[in-house]
Amino acid sequence: MITVNGGSESQHNYAESMAIFVCRKFNIYPEIEINFRRLTNDQSVGGCVQLDDGEYEIDIKRSLRLREMLTTLAHELVHVKQYEHGELTQTSNRGCDYWDRPSEIEAHGREHGLFIMWAEEHNLSHKKWTQREEHG
Repeated sequence: MITVNGGSESQHNYAESMAIFVCRKFNIYPEIEINFRRLTNDQSVGGCVQLDDGEYEIDIKRSLRLREMLTTLAHELVHVKQYEHGELTQTSNRGCDYWDRPSEIEAHGREHGLFIMWAEEHNLSHKKWTQREEHG
């Protein structure tokens, strides 16, 4: 079961849709509470905590633009998959630099691909907000 708290109605709908998509893709069916929060740490846009076996809480910075919100959610859902498959524990990353953690390498590596697959499945890939911004 997926529960969404805070944020706008459209954030609720998109977040629930993304969570269902990613869980189905990974063949996992945990209980997930997604909370849109005012995260004040400029560095942090999201987080995932395992509450109990099969129960997770994901926090998402509520001021994010839609695409960034959904890629952040996809990133955090990769962590849910990692917990569900025993690839990640609450203590498995201690003493390791954030960017060197295998869990973060996978989550960062998969977040955009999951977003693109979700957008294609929902016939949204032609929308301007789903297009990747080019810098340079």
